[in-house]
Amino acid sequence: MTMSLPEPGRRPVNGPSASRGRSGFSLVELLVVIFILAIVFIVGGGGIARAWKGQRFQSASTDIKILMQRGLPEMQRRNMVTFVRVGPLVNNASVRYLPIRLIGDANGNGTMDAAANPPTVASPDLLLDEYDIVVTGKSGVKGVTGVSQDFCLSTHDITEIQSVRWSDDNVDWTVGRAIMCDFQGRAIDVTTGRQLAGEATLVLTHVDVVNRSYMPATRYLLTVNPVWSIRIRKQTTTDDPTVITAVWVDQQGG
Repeated sequence: MTMSLPEPGRRPVNGPSASRGRSGFSLVELLVVIFILAIVFIVGGGGIARAWKGQRFQSASTDIKILMQRGLPEMQRRNMVTFVRVGPLVNNASVRYLPIRLIGDANGNGTMDAAANPPTVASPDLLLDEYDIVVTGKSGVKGVTGVSQDFCLSTHDITEIQSVRWSDDNVDWTVGRAIMCDFQGRAIDVTTGRQLAGEATLVLTHVDVVNRSYMPATRYLLTVNPVWSIRIRKQTTTDDPTVITAVWVDQQGG
């Protein structure tokens, strides 16, 4: 009996690797895949970026709402009146931001003084919480180099605060404004010392809304009620948001 040997350079036809598929991709296949991914990115990339921007926008509005809500429980827990203060703008060589602060009347004088945590002689009130809106990215404690402004507090101009029934209720963000939560849980106008006659509002929007590149134009309206509670409504408009008479409608149609 004779055994046939395979010819040199050939594998046995019945060996385990007689029929292996080729591995890897050709250059043409890789180029096709890259081309398809590029089309997907171009078509869907704008939508993805907008969705991410909208998520950060919503998260910012929630953070500010939570800060403002804490005015009542912090007053009750610490037995001191509290203040929510928006601004003034902090601007120096290394830092430029707009703070929204929750402050406790630690020295008990019934007025809003400079605040720190813990309080100091120079800043006798208690800084309970703070949310900072970056205006221009700079180095420093509150600045981030290269980061530009994302959010603003007006649909008319990114250098305004658009509010109703707050103290010093004007559009200039170099002037701060505040509302006090007193021992009865009422929202107090710190200028007159009287309970608010109606809802006080604060607008939060994205700078791209003001620049008209975020469509539909969207804003969050934060509301402080005369008996301290905070409400937030998401609103949209098809009008030019920089027009004072633009009509904003709640997403639910209200």
